[in-house]
Amino acid sequence: MEIQKTTACGWLAAAVAGVVFALPLAGIASERGSPSAWVPGEPFPTDELSAYPCHDYEKACFDLTLPDIERVEYSGPRDGDPERGEQIAINVRWGNCLACHGLPGGHDGGTIAPSLEDYAARNLPFEYTFQRIWDTRLFSPNAHMPIYGPNGILAVQDILDVIAFLHSEQ
Repeated sequence: MEIQKTTACGWLAAAVAGVVFALPLAGIASERGSPSAWVPGEPFPTDELSAYPCHDYEKACFDLTLPDIERVEYSGPRDGDPERGEQIAINVRWGNCLACHGLPGGHDGGTIAPSLEDYAARNLPFEYTFQRIWDTRLFSPNAHMPIYGPNGILAVQDILDVIAFLHSEQ
């Protein structure tokens, strides 16, 4: 299973040259079976702060450089687990999609972002949905959605599971 990615700067060059860089999954995001062991009210485990740079105790958020925008093309199996995807989407320590979006299955969430309650009915292409979750800045450079893929917050399998959850209400 592979994912192909190019950065925003490299994207144009790759398109012109007809080259797309392929990277093995292991180099993109760590596979995690569950969210961190953090308990609300307790200090956040410092070894996990790299996934949430603006919460790093050593560096102010405005000093951080964002990763390059990544355009990705996923070509592996589309075998997401909708139950696991739901857990990722509603868990505040994992995907936390619920903070901004209403979700399928009666999950009333935030209203700052579009509701995803009827996402399956929109019949959007898989590739579009994968890219939106991986790095939404390709479509909306000023979006406030987390940069899940380039920052290693969600692994490829996590994204596949969330997509399966979004389409489970068909």
